[in-house]
This record gives sequence, C-alpha cells and structure tokens, in this order.
Amino acid sequence: MEKNNFSTTLIILLVFLLSITITVSAFQVKLNDRGRDVMEIQKYLKTLGYNVAPDGIFGRSTENAVKDFQRSQNLSVDGIAGDNTRQLLEKMISEKVSYELYVVDNGDTLSGIARSKNSSVEEIMEFNNLSSVRIKPGQDLKIPRDKIIKSDSNNSSANSAASKAEKAQVYYTVRRGDTLSSIAASRNLPVEEIMNANNLNSDFIKAGQELVLPIIDSKAVKKNNSSAKSKEANSSSKQIVHQVQRGDALSSIARMYGTNVDSIRQANNLNGDRIFAGDKLIITDYQRGPFSLGRGSLIWPVNGRITSNFGWRNHPIKKTRLFHNGLDIAVPSGTPVKAAAAGEVVHSGWMNGFGYTVIVDHGRGVETLYAHNSKVSVAKGSMVNKGQQVALSGNTGLSTGPHLHFGVLQNEKPLNPKNYLP
Repeated sequence: MEKNNFSTTLIILLVFLLSITITVSAFQVKLNDRGRDVMEIQKYLKTLGYNVAPDGIFGRSTENAVKDFQRSQNLSVDGIAGDNTRQLLEKMISEKVSYELYVVDNGDTLSGIARSKNSSVEEIMEFNNLSSVRIKPGQDLKIPRDKIIKSDSNNSSANSAASKAEKAQVYYTVRRGDTLSSIAASRNLPVEEIMNANNLNSDFIKAGQELVLPIIDSKAVKKNNSSAKSKEANSSSKQIVHQVQRGDALSSIARMYGTNVDSIRQANNLNGDRIFAGDKLIITDYQRGPFSLGRGSLIWPVNGRITSNFGWRNHPIKKTRLFHNGLDIAVPSGTPVKAAAAGEVVHSGWMNGFGYTVIVDHGRGVETLYAHNSKVSVAKGSMVNKGQQVALSGNTGLSTGPHLHFGVLQNEKPLNPKNYLP
C-alpha cells in the first residue's frame, strides 16, 4: 500500500516539475494576452514594417501581423507568437543593414554597379526585390553596406533591437549637377532634415560628397500613416490619395495610376513592398485616376460588324457548342487596333488559338484582350494610353477570316464587353 502511495506521489511530482519546466522554457503570447512579452513581439513587428502599435495588448491587429509574418516565413500560421516566431523576428532585426542609395545612370548595368560597389548582382536584386537584371536610368537602387552588430541573444530586448534598427543609414553620393534641394525633392525630404543629419552649415555640396539621408526603416509605417493624412489635407491636383484595398500590391496600384513602384515608395517613404489594407498612399506623377469598370469606361478597339457575340455558340471550326468569351469584330487585315483603356501591356506575342495577342492590365483585376492580329505594336511591360494603337488586326491563330477578338476579364473571369462600351 505504502509502495503504491509512493509511486503515485512520485508521478504527481514529476508531472508538476515537467509542467514548470515547460512553462519556464516555452515562450508564447496569443490573442488577448497582455504585458511585456506582448510588447516585445509588437516592437519587433513594427520595426520590420508591420502596422502594429506596441501597446502591450495582443489584439486582432497584432494577431493578423503575426500571421502575415508567419506566412511570409513559411511558419505554421496560427497567429500565436511562440519560440520559433520570436527567434526568427530577433534574427531578422539583428540582420538589418545600412545601404547606399544609387541612382542608375545611362549605360549602367546591374553587374557593373555590383562590381563598382564590391557587391553581387544577387545581393542587390534580393535587397531591392528585383525579379530581373533590367534597370533603367533614374531608377533608385539600394546597395547594402555595413551590417548592424548582432545583439547578444542572452540580453536581447525589443528596445535594444529597435534602437539598433534605427542606426541603419541611407547614404547618397552627390553627382555632378545635384543640388541639396533637388536631392531633397526627389526623396520627399525637407532640406533642413538633410542639413541636420549631415551637420551642414549651408546648402553647398559637391560631386563625390557622401550624404546621409534621414530615412529610417523603423519609421516607414509611422510616416506612411501620419504623413499621408497631412498630405491628404494639403493635396493638390498633382496628388491622389489611394486607400489600400485587400489584395492590392504596389505593382498593381502603380499600373492602376500609370506610374511606377519607385515613385510610390519615394512619395510614402517606403523601404519595401509591404502595405496593408486601410493604409493611405500618396500617388504622384500619375497619368490617370483609378480605373473603374462601368458603362462607357471602354472605347471600341476597332469599328466593324460584330460577327459573333459573347456567350454560347456553335464553334465555326470545331463544329461543337462552346462558350465564346468575347466579341468577334470583322475588319480588314492591317486595321489599327486601339487600347480600350489605359494600362500596362502584360502580354504581347503569340498565344495558342488566339494567334498574335495583346493583353492590357488596367488595374483592379481588369484586363482587355486583343487577338488574331497580324502584328503587335507594343512590348510587354510598356504603358499605353486609351486609344493608342496596340496591334494591327489579322487572321492568325484559330480563325475563319480577318477579324478582332476583343475580350474583357476581371480577376481572370470573362465579362461581356458590350456592358462597358459606349
């Protein structure tokens, strides 16, 4: 009997000790938790650009930020910040780097820039989120410089990590013809801030001089939210305030307004591509307002007789009943085909069945398609205006005669073009 009591007591003691060990060693904060640990996670997230207020309260916004971070790092997406999530956050904070801002000049290549800056093409592409080695004059490139000293893992804290992140600097080498005011204007910075950051007593600068630009990673989101509100109140005809919608990306917003991602980043002091639903972005250097699909929002790409409407039909070649996802408009070969609305060319070339085809992205998931052409007139990646020629009609692909197949798609779903034409 005494032996059984001893065994039971021993088991209970072991379970108790194990529970204490797990409680002490495992870090975990989740929805509705409060305190210093929560604030630590929030400060890490904020420093990395997530829209989180470090108030020590684990609310829905913190949970969503944790999920976004976990998803981006291929962790288990549960919204709970455990040891793995915290350790990865600490690692990313400790590995922030300073960078030099380099403006691409005529004749520059990515490999040449990499050699001159003692860097590698791969490192520059990764640091700038580039998908190809193509660069253009006037484009800003961030060239990684000295890494921040990594924090001691035994003494790391949210405050020390955040302060180290703020030590990251942006450097700019003055070029011939630069002035302090032109540099400030192109970076959306007051001249006084640049002068203070470099202890300048006048606005005199010379070619080859290195300037520190007061752009700090940890301030990106705060500036994005606070300055956007003040700019919105003082916005002129040259500015548009865009409220980010779920599913928006900087690239799709740029296409929507006929501008480029770099201009949006500079106008909003963004150091990366991360944006959040509800954020307000200042859009400058835009060519048009946001595209809205509605009656009369498109123009006819060609003038001709409609030989096949949108909907079910007996296919003239396959001799079976199939769904026709556009309008067939009969026109002679060589007829100029016009863009039905402004946008970016996302396809220009041969497409099985459609022959020579052009697809234009107008933003918000809306695309127009122009098929069976004899020749394309625009290149992929180019911006086109409403009414601009994009192709010459023809009879290529699966076609029974010269005509244009005109399609409208929203989020890849075909729509009846007649609903959006005059």
